[in-house]
Amino acid sequence: MIFQTFDNKNQCKMVYKDGKFHDNVTPQCTKTWSYAPYLKEKNIEYAQLYVFGKELDDLCPENVKRELFSVKKTIKAVIKSSHKVGLSLDDHCVYDFIPRHLLASWANVKTTICENIFDDYEKPKNYDQLLKIAKVIADIKYRRINLDLSNIARVTVQDKNTYKLIAENKPFIDYDMFKTVTGRLSTKKGSFPIMTLAKKYRNVLKPDNNWLFDMDFNACELRTALGLLGQKQPEEDLHNWNLKNVFSRAKDRDNAKKRIFAWLYNPNNKDDKVSKIYDREKLKTLYFKDNKVITPFGREIECDEKHAVNYLVQSTAADLVFEQMYKVWEFLQDKKSFIKFCNHDSIVIDLHTEQEYQFNEIKELFSNTRFGKFKVNCSGGKNWADMQRLHII
Repeated sequence: MIFQTFDNKNQCKMVYKDGKFHDNVTPQCTKTWSYAPYLKEKNIEYAQLYVFGKELDDLCPENVKRELFSVKKTIKAVIKSSHKVGLSLDDHCVYDFIPRHLLASWANVKTTICENIFDDYEKPKNYDQLLKIAKVIADIKYRRINLDLSNIARVTVQDKNTYKLIAENKPFIDYDMFKTVTGRLSTKKGSFPIMTLAKKYRNVLKPDNNWLFDMDFNACELRTALGLLGQKQPEEDLHNWNLKNVFSRAKDRDNAKKRIFAWLYNPNNKDDKVSKIYDREKLKTLYFKDNKVITPFGREIECDEKHAVNYLVQSTAADLVFEQMYKVWEFLQDKKSFIKFCNHDSIVIDLHTEQEYQFNEIKELFSNTRFGKFKVNCSGGKNWADMQRLHII
């Protein structure tokens, strides 16, 4: 039975199915357009994941396009009018503003589109992985972040522009899981700029609980490359390991780091010693065929041979971080601590003192990957700028 939701907030669970409104999801509800946090325990399939985040407008059949555009236009006008009288969607359910006949029309059009998707599209090979990502970023999206804008001095032009950007957007992090070809996250328009915020302004972000706890994979992409090749993970810092075992003539760690990335992602760079450990040709043999990269997570990326290794490693590393983040997210479900956000190869937990004794357990969950145990750097602090290294065994 296909059903439709109207609002993703946990207190807004009304659904529409079979021509009727219901206060909550019933056991007969098995398919819908998109994920909502209050559906996390339900066995439901999501059409939006089948089409990798395409918009309803792009998927709408010709016979209902006029109705879709008409209903969308009217609903937007109603919401705009509600804003003018001081009603915010952050504090109310969207269906409190909109007449039932409009909601029914909206749900019926979405159901028609969903029916076509479930009939015409195959379930993606990486569907389960996509659902895990959707669950975590939806949880993050509806948690208001604690900001202290007084920490921005507003002296330089950059200061003033950053202050304006943060102040004018809502204090929520809204990730886009479909924008990049590799699957790496970006943020949507209007989101708090967590991915691009300069380090000097990170002190605006504070915990809701006691402090922030950051776990960051050491050399995530290089370790992913080793994992893809079936090699054992070094226990020490991987760039120091490369300095000793790969680039014995490198000046220092930073020089070895620059050289290994320059080699890995430049198909014209030749180095037989490096190739024995980070074998680009073997990576292409294993995961690139017919102008398509297929990662161990089932993600398929069309590309030429020149970009194959780059896309393979970046995409697999991103999905690996998501996979480990989901384990931590599940572990924290019944606890006061929660995942506040993720940033490239790291996740940041808003930590309550009740979980301080579980540092080791949380770190082990994150570090034990399908490619072996990754070294994890941990840090903590009272804001995102003043983070101190934590030595957790």
